[in-house]
Amino acid sequence: MNKYEEVIQSIFLSNDGQIDLLTGALAPDQFDQIAKRDLGIADRNSSQTAIISVVLDLQQYLPANYAAELDKIKSDIESELVKLHFELKNIFRQTDCICRVSKLGFWILLNGSSEVATRQLIERASKLLPEFVQINSCQRLASEALIDWYQRIDKLHFNLNK
Repeated sequence: MNKYEEVIQSIFLSNDGQIDLLTGALAPDQFDQIAKRDLGIADRNSSQTAIISVVLDLQQYLPANYAAELDKIKSDIESELVKLHFELKNIFRQTDCICRVSKLGFWILLNGSSEVATRQLIERASKLLPEFVQINSCQRLASEALIDWYQRIDKLHFNLNK
């Protein structure tokens, strides 16, 4: 069992089908509907699409000797997630979809973003976000199925806090 499992399990994650109730980010179902629509458009226009994964890294966020009670840690992390969502909204375009996909992170859908443009955006975002936030990207391959693309970004997103 991962040493952060109890902390991760305590983090609030719930949505009303439209938005995440903690941060106000899109709910996964809404994100999925938008991604399906946008991939159809991208295929017709031969344009590129990427997903950026943003995850709060507990190993960096919580110092090794951090000894606060679970409720305090939970509250601090939830506050940080709300703050992180607002920071992401300021960094990315209004048309970029930001979804809270996990207890500790977000996915951002970028339409019409080449690999070079996505890397530049990640570099800029990395300078603006705290050190304990990990950013990765996954460019969609030409005509790649949505489920296959999600599997690749899942590996980047969900392997961080193990």
